[in-house]
Amino acid sequence: MGILKDIHTAWARFRDARERNPQHTMFTHRLPRFPLPERRPLPDALPDVAILTPCRDAARDLSTYFGLVDALDYPKHRLHLRLLEGDSVDDTFDRAKRMLAARDGTYGSTGLLKLDLNMDLRRDGRTAKNLQRRRRSGIAACRNRLLHAGMETPARFFLFLDVDMARIPPNALRRALEWDAPILAANCLTHDGGKIFDRNLFFYTRPVSDRSAKRFVRDGIYQPPTGFFRHYPPPDSPHEIEPLHSVGGTFLLIRRDVIEAGTDFPEEPYQLHIETEGFALKAADRGFGAFMLPGLIVRHGPN
Repeated sequence: MGILKDIHTAWARFRDARERNPQHTMFTHRLPRFPLPERRPLPDALPDVAILTPCRDAARDLSTYFGLVDALDYPKHRLHLRLLEGDSVDDTFDRAKRMLAARDGTYGSTGLLKLDLNMDLRRDGRTAKNLQRRRRSGIAACRNRLLHAGMETPARFFLFLDVDMARIPPNALRRALEWDAPILAANCLTHDGGKIFDRNLFFYTRPVSDRSAKRFVRDGIYQPPTGFFRHYPPPDSPHEIEPLHSVGGTFLLIRRDVIEAGTDFPEEPYQLHIETEGFALKAADRGFGAFMLPGLIVRHGPN
């Protein structure tokens, strides 16, 4: 049965690739192309940046996380730390509170938010397709709460960081800011090799057709196989910067005016996409492009 299933899947992919006159009534996004940003030297007066991190059951990751943030080559008084904890069964909240308190007076400001969504999704089963709408809707709610907190700071940029990162170059924030892009992502790889970790960072090589949507929409969200008309910029890309149609949240830099224009992380499907994927599509509808620096490598932790 396994071999027959593989043959059926391969044949279906071939037919999708050869689809003639595809219809686009379910996914109607224009997927506009935006001019690539230009790299410029940073000004002497560096902008304020709010670092925003959602966390759950992250007690064992916090020491590494704060070590990476502390090591960033950036004036600490220009950084505003905001963490949001929810639904943890460990002491993430109390530990984060202590670590933030130890940094009061060092950073521009610090803050810890609490948002329990009563989600009991286990780590080992959270990638199941039938759970993605609920799971990612919750993550989107957390990101939106963090954005609201970030907007209360003088930050001109917001940097979303995963709490369980393993490596971030100290100059990563400076390198990202040099482009002054509306939305910019680093290339997130696994902690122990060159494999791409963040598969939400992609460029559509073809809009989602009705045929593909009918096959791969689950619970209102488009969930095709990895690489299905999606280009993931590799770390050895010959291009210094590449456009994206979708972003992830592992290392995501967002300019303030993108949020001021009404862009947020969709908590319900937006053009068949949700959370970070829907964020990039929503931003594009407001005239803001998303981009990635393939050579700016960050590494995710093993958890």
